[in-house]
Amino acid sequence: MSESAGISGPASELEQLIADLSQSGPLVFVFGDGLTTAHLVGTTTPVFRGPADRRWWHVELGDGATNWIMDVRVDEITGVRFVRAPYPFRPHFPGQEVLGVDFLGPGGDKVLHCGVHDLYDGERMRPEKLAAWRALRERYGDRGESRVDQGALRSPAA
Repeated sequence: MSESAGISGPASELEQLIADLSQSGPLVFVFGDGLTTAHLVGTTTPVFRGPADRRWWHVELGDGATNWIMDVRVDEITGVRFVRAPYPFRPHFPGQEVLGVDFLGPGGDKVLHCGVHDLYDGERMRPEKLAAWRALRERYGDRGESRVDQGALRSPAA
């Protein structure tokens, strides 16, 4: 990958968060209104493309004949929210929670959600998954929500 071709590794705090998520193990990505999901069952090294004012997170998995490609406009993300909430599909899993990270668009709407996959062992939350999510949250400001300012995660009030 070369910088001259507009392809690089993480160039901002926001992109580093995406890289950390991508390399953390099984995740579920929920797009926009929640009608579209993609499950990442392993880890991937994310690729970022474009100049600072028009960045794309590019994921390509599989071989040339049967691959999956995802492109997300990173420069359009205006906020990040770390989420720990009741599982939304009750009564199927009463008492269970979800852990994840929401990426917010210009209107404050959720454009992408990244959820921790396989969070429960029966009815018990896996402590190592909770610890990893907490560590990630601490690494990125230890707050529930951040606004994105030129790729940096800032306090919403700042």
